[in-house]
Amino acid sequence: MIKNSVVQLKPFEYWWQDSLFIGAVSAAVILHVIFLSLQFAMPQENDAASREVTISIRPSAEKVKDADFLAQADQQGSGRFHEAHRMSSDMPAQSQDQSAGAQQLQSLEKVQQQRELKFDEKVLMTVLSWQKQAAQNERKKAMEELQSQFQAKAAMVASLEAQYLQNQQNFSRQQKIKTVDGVQAKQDASASYLEKFRAKVELYGNRYYPDEAKSQRLAGEVRLMVILNASGGIRAIRLIESSGHPVLDEAAKASVRKGAPFGAFDTAMKDISELRIVRTWRFNPADAEFEVR
Repeated sequence: MIKNSVVQLKPFEYWWQDSLFIGAVSAAVILHVIFLSLQFAMPQENDAASREVTISIRPSAEKVKDADFLAQADQQGSGRFHEAHRMSSDMPAQSQDQSAGAQQLQSLEKVQQQRELKFDEKVLMTVLSWQKQAAQNERKKAMEELQSQFQAKAAMVASLEAQYLQNQQNFSRQQKIKTVDGVQAKQDASASYLEKFRAKVELYGNRYYPDEAKSQRLAGEVRLMVILNASGGIRAIRLIESSGHPVLDEAAKASVRKGAPFGAFDTAMKDISELRIVRTWRFNPADAEFEVR
C-alpha cells in the first residue's frame, strides 16, 4: 500500500526570511535618509528690501517759472512757505486762555470755599444753639429738681418742728414748765418772783458793767431766755437776739450768772417745776447802765 505524502507549506519562521517585509523596510530607510540629507536654511534678507536709496539735491541754474511757492535761496530755507500759509486772523494766545481759565477756576474755588465756610458756620451756630438750649433745659430741670427737693425738705422740717412744739408742750404740761415773756400781772403767781429776779440781775449787771462798753460807748439790746429750776438755780441761758456787740451779749449773760441763785420758788409756784424767763437787757452808754424789761 502506497501512502500519499502531503506536503504542507510552513510559514516563515523569521522576519528576515520575508522578502516583502525586507523590501518595505529598505524603501522606508532610503526615503528617511533622503529627507534628512536635505539642507534647511533661514530665509535670507532680500537685497531689494534692504537697499538704501541716496538722493542728492543740487541747486539748479535754471529758474522754475510759474511755481506755486519758491524756496528761499534755492532750497536753503522754508520761511516764505510758512508766511504764505499764515492765517489772516490771529488766534488768541493759548497762555492767555489758560490764565483766564485758571482765574475763573480760582474764582469758582473761592466761591465754593465761601459757601462751604458759610455752611460750616451755619452748622456750627446750629450745633451751638442746640447745645445752649440743651444746657438751659438741663439747668432748668436741675433747678426744678432742687426746688422740689427743697420744698420736700421744707415740708419735712415744718412737720418736724410742729411735732417738736407739740412734744414740747406735752412735756411742759407734764413737767409743769412755765414760760413768761412779758411783765406779769400782780395777780400772777410768779409776778413777785420775777420782780426779785429783775432787781438782782440789774444790781449785778450795773456793778460789773464792762469797761470796754463804757470806753466805746456801745449801745444795744440783748434778748435772753433764762431757765431756772425750782430751787432758783440756772439750768440754761439761751441767746435769742444779739445786740450786734459780743461784749454786750456776754455782759448780759454775766449779770445772770453773778445774780444766781435766785432762791426757791414761792409757795404760790409749788406747781411749777421749771421757770423760763424771757427778757430784754438794754444797755445805755450815756449813763453806763442797763435795765431788764
